[in-house]
Amino acid sequence: MKKTLLYTFACYISMLTIFTASIIGVHLIPRSSITDNILESTATINQEGIKKTYLNFKLFQMDNYTDALMMNIAASTDDNDAVKSAMMNYYYHGDDYFEYANYTETAAKNNTKGLEKTAYARYWHGYQTALRPVLSFMNYKQIRLCNIILLSIMVITLAILIYRKIDKYTALLFVLLLAGFNFFIVPLSMQFSACFYISFIGMLLIMTMPRITQSSAAVISTFFVLGGVTSYWDLLTTPQLTLGLPLIVYMLTKQPKNSCKTVVMVSIAWALGYALIWASKWGMAYLLTGNNILADVKDSVELRTSNKYKGMDMTIGNIFAFVWSTIKAKHITSVFLAIIAVVAATIYAYYKSIKSKKIFLKYGYLLLIAAIVPAWYIVMRNHSIQHGWFTWRAMFLTVFSLILFAYNTADFRLLFNKKRSYE
Repeated sequence: MKKTLLYTFACYISMLTIFTASIIGVHLIPRSSITDNILESTATINQEGIKKTYLNFKLFQMDNYTDALMMNIAASTDDNDAVKSAMMNYYYHGDDYFEYANYTETAAKNNTKGLEKTAYARYWHGYQTALRPVLSFMNYKQIRLCNIILLSIMVITLAILIYRKIDKYTALLFVLLLAGFNFFIVPLSMQFSACFYISFIGMLLIMTMPRITQSSAAVISTFFVLGGVTSYWDLLTTPQLTLGLPLIVYMLTKQPKNSCKTVVMVSIAWALGYALIWASKWGMAYLLTGNNILADVKDSVELRTSNKYKGMDMTIGNIFAFVWSTIKAKHITSVFLAIIAVVAATIYAYYKSIKSKKIFLKYGYLLLIAAIVPAWYIVMRNHSIQHGWFTWRAMFLTVFSLILFAYNTADFRLLFNKKRSYE
């Protein structure tokens, strides 16, 4: 335990030092060096529209709004005060949601008269450590192309490693589910990409660097760092993936004893890294600038964890009632009931196909991992519902875990053969 605490504390101090130095460092880049590419980028967003959507399907909507906001923060830097810019993350805006690309263009031109200046200091905005340097030589279209290439290489590499380290069916499932969850648009949005980069890098490191999981202290420290990095880079998109996907790979490749206990301990380590690094931003902002942002943080936490959405109490009963009324309003009741019937039949078929109680319990940890996303949705109810058009993609983790659980614990041939050879 002492070794684990020492490792974790060292990781925390290292992250806080590196993160603070990095975010201040990139704000030393002159605004003039990124202006041209920001202007080209806002032109692209204006051409597409803030709510660019594929196949006219809400869940396939890109987040051009947040990408414009990210570039707005990059463009609103005060060249004479890098520390304050790095800690307070100002941006210029008006009241029209659909005009954020134009607000960003105005900020880049340093012609902000009539716009409101707002601090977005409750997040680290660590993505700026990549975005500001990249904007020095790339525009939005080029950034998207790089994302496509890099993330595609990662997916292919992961599929090969999963095939070699686990099995071919897990590798195939990983790729097919990514396609099913419309991974294709993830590289096209800077805000969507962060958690996938962190998740994929975590998975790659666990499968290629045994040292980071060679002891319990190393495992705890590794996931503590993954939580901290997620808090630093992400804006509450799909952070659950950076815990769950590396955790699945670790559990399937290392198969540690006391598997359920391991999942719980690793999840706590990730959550501590996430929470401590996030809270440290508020302290660093106050220490370095004298600005107290806790009031803004308090309001945001109360909003995001509240049960209210559009004036409705989001109790479990009300959520089901809302979903049912929506289904009836869209005249898809028969489709919904058919889906329920298929799910029920699948569960029954699985029950009849369980290999044995021993194997069921052996892989029970996958059910705990599957529960990570629903638990997050319950705690962050307001945020998850309001931004459901991108938070839905975190369900990749739940579906992946559940199918892996069924794959490892059931043999559907038993449906046609009453003799259980696996007992």
